[in-house]
Amino acid sequence: MTSADTTADSLTWTPLTLEDVPALTALLNRVDQADDLGEPAEEASTREWLTVPGRDLALDSLAVRTGEELVALSLVDVHIALDRDGRARCQLLGAVDPAHRRRGLGTALFEHGERRAAELTTQRHPGAAAVFRASGGRDPEASAPAEGPLTGGADVRPLLERRGYRRARSWLAMTRELPGAELPTVDPDGARVSAPADTEREATRLAHLAAFADHWGSAPIGEERWTMLWSSHTARRELSTIAVDGEGTVLAYAIAMEDRPGVLHLALVGTRPEARGRGLARAVIARTLAAGARAGYATAELEVDAESLTGATRLYDALDFTREHVYATFEKPVA
Repeated sequence: MTSADTTADSLTWTPLTLEDVPALTALLNRVDQADDLGEPAEEASTREWLTVPGRDLALDSLAVRTGEELVALSLVDVHIALDRDGRARCQLLGAVDPAHRRRGLGTALFEHGERRAAELTTQRHPGAAAVFRASGGRDPEASAPAEGPLTGGADVRPLLERRGYRRARSWLAMTRELPGAELPTVDPDGARVSAPADTEREATRLAHLAAFADHWGSAPIGEERWTMLWSSHTARRELSTIAVDGEGTVLAYAIAMEDRPGVLHLALVGTRPEARGRGLARAVIARTLAAGARAGYATAELEVDAESLTGATRLYDALDFTREHVYATFEKPVA
């Protein structure tokens, strides 16, 4: 589709640009409200999302418009590194305004996204196996009527399944009140536990690479993207925590952000494999939660792989996190 393509009701199809930040933020908030996601967007975050290193909006995005209003979009993200299984990870991102759903826009955008992702995969990872990946939204709440509509955006699942996607993983969204139950006192086993200095950015990235090397679907994050995450306007480095040994190696970390006002988001938590079993994950999380409570946050949240073999869900249960929602990732092989 090109800028000349127009449907019968005057929809136009063009790539996204940075000038779309206000309209895209408005679209994301309409979707958030309709799907009861509780994840409102703000323009600063939308701009950062569009300017992720390696992203070419002219080729990797497609927006559907009616006049000046943005009503749907597709965005492709092919990771620069292969995942632990040697696969190219092709993330398909997108949204359709609730008022414009069930009109074929999602299908058209998926077709565009898959074509571009396959093309980009061939360029970046010639000969490698590849997989399309998309969010399947939130599982229906247990209290919802059995015959009622799926909530939290899960009504995308029939489209995914028609296109050959299958559920590949489940993720738990967990929350904890702050200050909440008394946090445990943890012996850091000789490690320094503190907020990270900016000079410890790369050491923390290396710890993250080691911690997630054995995680499902994980692919190494490059320095440019890590720097963007580290310096994001939502990053709360003073509330983040690292555990460092005497040689300056980061052994464990908890990276804190504020994606929603007043909610402390533990965006990344990990421990190097060789340092597991020493209580360091518990130590860094406990410091971050305590710091968040002192800073006035009333709630902390995180997401965890429901099938993780590292024992992370047991750790969060023990730290008094409760399970709020279940989200799904869908995948299909790139032919």
